[in-house]
Order: sequence, then structure tokens, then C-alpha cells
Amino acid sequence: MARLPSLDAGAMTSNPSPALRDRLQAVEPRLVAMLVGLAGLAWAYWPNLQDLYTTWTHEPNYSHGILVIPIALMIAWQRQGEAKGGEEAGYGPWWSWILLASTLAIRAVAYEQNSQWVETATLIPAVACLMFTLGGWPLLKRVWPAVAFLAFMLPLPRAVNEFITMPLQRLATAGSVYVMLLTGLLVQAQGNIIVVPDAPPESRTLEVAQACNGLSMLMTLAATVTATIILFPLPNWKRLVVFASAIPIALISNIIRIVATGWCYYLMRGDSAHKLAHDWAGYLMMPTALILVGLELLVLSWLGGDEVPEEQQRPIFAIIPQEAGPAAVQKKGRVPEL
Repeated sequence: MARLPSLDAGAMTSNPSPALRDRLQAVEPRLVAMLVGLAGLAWAYWPNLQDLYTTWTHEPNYSHGILVIPIALMIAWQRQGEAKGGEEAGYGPWWSWILLASTLAIRAVAYEQNSQWVETATLIPAVACLMFTLGGWPLLKRVWPAVAFLAFMLPLPRAVNEFITMPLQRLATAGSVYVMLLTGLLVQAQGNIIVVPDAPPESRTLEVAQACNGLSMLMTLAATVTATIILFPLPNWKRLVVFASAIPIALISNIIRIVATGWCYYLMRGDSAHKLAHDWAGYLMMPTALILVGLELLVLSWLGGDEVPEEQQRPIFAIIPQEAGPAAVQKKGRVPEL
């Protein structure tokens, strides 16, 4: 008589599969603690984040801020590839908790003093202290570019904003008048107002207002250029050149916008046509700036020096971690051990 197969009591239990159990065991407690800590900071700074979101969606100068946090997360994720061949992360020293507590205390004092900008700005050192506390120096050295990039989500303080606005207006007006004269359009500058004597009566004045001073382009382009030099491997001197060129490129793009608007005011009639020309000239500012950045990178590539030294191939900028296999060891003149 055939015997029935015996039933294993262990197989009848609801234990998870070995693969799932291995995955759960592979999750480091440090990662869980880090996620909980970041969630706690997000909850504590939620009113400040709401104010930042309002600024991003209502002020054109800081419309790029809504993309800063996702880009910072992408930078941090790619930088984590260094952990495979680099120093293992560990918990920070005991006094790192004091740094974190001190940062939160400064935030509390700023809240009591009604200093909203300082209160919001403490979020960045708080994130850095959390990374240092739960990952030590190895983790902080890997993710500090992502943490520093968060500074682009903050609006400039009012005093700094007013200090920058007037010089940008004067430079934009003077540069636009000079280019218009070179292109054959006779204009005059009266303060921040460009007068076109030969234009129709309703379009003889073009005001370079605060909204057209180029600050929005400067902030957006600075964030874009910074993300570019972080994510792509370049020699350090090229990174410095590209980063320093953000200000002149933003100024040139704004001058091109004002010159194009001035010519449209001269050639076109009607308020609707003027508004359309003004808006489209503004829309084309960012593509123009990106084209200028691309041309700059092209010129820099002609100068050579694209070979990044091996010790700099993953400093703070590279994306793909290199494999440290036997072939890499043989390149250094050593025989790999089997």
C-alpha cells in the first residue's frame, strides 16, 4: 500500500521566505534611524517648509527651489556608491549629539526672536549634524555636497536681496543700451528706464524693473550649474570656471532679453503685442543661458585637461563607482592575490 508523504510542521508555519528574511536582516538599524531622524526633522520644520513652498510658487526669483530637494536626494543617492570601495560609515562621536542639540536650540532662539530666515536656515546644519551623528565622518564626507546644495532652496535675506537688486538693474540697463546702440537702435537711458525716441509714442519707454533685473536667472542658473559640476566628473579647475561664469552668463542672458524686448517695442504696436514679446523674451532666457553654458563647456573641452586623476575620479562629483577588480590592481603594477 502506497504511503502518503509526510507533512513537515515547519513548512506549515507562516515564516517569511529565506530571501525576504535575508533582505529584512540586511537592513541596517542605522538606515532606519536615519529615515526616522529625517522624518522627525521634516515634521519639526513643516511650517518652515510650507513657507518655502509658498515662496517657490509665488516669487519668480526662487521658482527653482521646488526642485532643490529632489536634486539633493539624487546627489546623495549617487554619492552612496562610494561606500562600496571607501571607508565604512559608523556612528559619530558622542559630542555630535551636542552639535545637533545646539542647532535645534539656535532654531528655538530664532523662533522666539521672530527671525524666520535664520530659523528656516537651521534646517541645513540640522541635516548635516544628523548625518554626522548617525554616519560619522565617512558618511558626512560623501553626502556633504547634497546637504550644501540645499542652500539653494532658501530665499536670499531681504538686506542681501536689496543690495544685489540695484547693481543688477544698473548693469542690465547699461549693457542693454550699449548693445541696442551697436545694433542700430538709438536709445537713451534715464535711470532704469530706456527711452526709444524713434519708436511709436505708446512704446517709447522700456523700464528695467526689479522683476527684470536678472536675479531670478542668476539664482536658477547658479543652482543648475552647481548641480552640473557635482554630478559630472570634471577637473577641479573647470568646475571653478563654470561656477564662476554663472554671474556673467545670467547677466548676458538678461541683456539679450531686454534688447530683444526693446526691438519688439520698436517694431510692434499694441499693448498685447508688447506683453507677448515681453513674456516670450522671458521664457527664452533660460534656454539661452543653457546654450551659453554648453558653449562654455565646449570651449573648455578644446583646452584639454579632461583626464581626471585616478584619486579625483570620485571626489565629490562622479556618478558611477569604479570597480576595484584584478584588472585595476594590475594597472598599478601589482599582481592580484588569488
